[in-house]
Amino acid sequence: MSPGGFSSLRRAIRRQGGNRQKRISAILRTFSHRRSGEPTINELSQAFDTRAFGAFFILFGGLNLIPLPPPASFFIGLPLMFFTFQLAIGRPRIWLPNAVGRMKLSPDRIAQVMGKIGPMLRRIERLARHRYWMEPERLLLPILGWYSFVMATIVAIPFPLTNLLPGISVALVGVAISTRDGLWLGAALITGIIGIAALVGFYGAAAFAVLQFF
Repeated sequence: MSPGGFSSLRRAIRRQGGNRQKRISAILRTFSHRRSGEPTINELSQAFDTRAFGAFFILFGGLNLIPLPPPASFFIGLPLMFFTFQLAIGRPRIWLPNAVGRMKLSPDRIAQVMGKIGPMLRRIERLARHRYWMEPERLLLPILGWYSFVMATIVAIPFPLTNLLPGISVALVGVAISTRDGLWLGAALITGIIGIAALVGFYGAAAFAVLQFF
């Protein structure tokens, strides 16, 4: 992607940013109380506008905080992989095929997510601001996209305990790229590293225990 594409995205976010822009948590809360039918991915994308990448990272990363049986993480991880891959390859805005755009999300499920992450997300949004953001952004955002894609792939693995910390890490990346906040980006990366280390330790110990029987 050309440097101009990322510059345009950044200028659009800054023009709409700060106090003049409705918070992502407020938009999600609006959809969670919707009674006129289930919102589509297209409707959510239009509501998030230039912050769609960050918002979908937060939403689908936050879904991992809801206790669900292991196969469910696969269906959460797939759309998360789809969104993170687009950031990785340098798209300035999310592209949605018709089949994906028409997919619906239950307001009750969005309400579940907000019940888990809503209070914390609102506190984070109050604290987050443009600071310590690394440049050039045209290089940083694809790197974050690939990092998030790896985390989303781990989320999609339908094994116990694989999705929680990687999902939280992607959600925090969403906060960071929405607000251009380097501190929250650092928190996202630390969370992801801890998550990978915990998974390696857990499954490594399990594999070692199994090998003891042979």
